[in-house]
Amino acid sequence: MDQTHWFQEQPAVVRAIMGFLVVAAILCFFLGPVGILYALGLEVLYLLIYLFSTAIAALLDPDVY
Repeated sequence: MDQTHWFQEQPAVVRAIMGFLVVAAILCFFLGPVGILYALGLEVLYLLIYLFSTAIAALLDPDVY
């Protein structure tokens, strides 16, 4: 249970990097070295969606963000 709280307390960048490493390892296992490229693409897509949603939230409620 403590490990879950530790993970949630980390900054978004650290969680994203850890998620990338997990996805890259799984894709590399199934697809070989080209799986890392797929993982990079998914990571970039995830970060763009995160930044876009944060920007929209900041426009809707600038006091919070």
